Amino acid sequence: MANIRIGLSGYAYPEWQGEGLFYPPKLAKSKFLGYYATRYATVEGVGMFTRMPSESTAERMIKECPGHFHLSPKMHQSVTHFKRLKPESIEIVESFLQALTKLETAGMMGPVLVQLPPNFKRDLDRLKDFLVAIPHRSSVKWAFEFRHPSWQDTDTEELLREFGAARVADDTDEADAVVRDTADNVYVRLRKTDYDDVQLRDWAGILRTLNKDCHVYVRHTDVEAPWRWADRLLELTA
Repeated sequence: MANIRIGLSGYAYPEWQGEGLFYPPKLAKSKFLGYYATRYATVEGVGMFTRMPSESTAERMIKECPGHFHLSPKMHQSVTHFKRLKPESIEIVESFLQALTKLETAGMMGPVLVQLPPNFKRDLDRLKDFLVAIPHRSSVKWAFEFRHPSWQDTDTEELLREFGAARVADDTDEADAVVRDTADNVYVRLRKTDYDDVQLRDWAGILRTLNKDCHVYVRHTDVEAPWRWADRLLELTA
């Protein structure tokens, strides 16, 4: 049976704490993760983009979150933005995954988000070399987010499909998301500055009809309370 996991991009935001906000006013920051896990079944590990994960990261999540919880780690910027998927980035990928081995073994790893920079133009040879080099197993799945328009073609989709990697459906104010059928799972990032109930109902309908495991993450840096949309999506997909 397909699972639809809905959560937020990150959780450790002090500005989310206070009366009427996400975290209760008196909750210790050390308790944020455990509290978050009582409300959602997944979180996008956006902090790993700038800070490599450690073994203690995995240990803490296993200790504080239920066994069905998923972390979708965002690949470190040294791989995507500095080395830009070149062969020398693979060693970093291996170190990144090694730190999360316990989480993977526990079955608590969501797809790894590989977000390319907006100025990274299409290079199918480099993408294929990267896909060949990274590990592919049932406990490690991949989701690629392309932000340069040159990647919007069928050749990119066919390459991802060959390796069973998901193409991120990124929903922004500039462009509506398109869900591509490239993997046995779906990865959605809802990034608009506002979602009304009609839009959320539409997304719920899409997610329910896909019949695939879905990881959906909500957040916009200019929006104060993205959890309201996540909560509504949970209601609509229950």
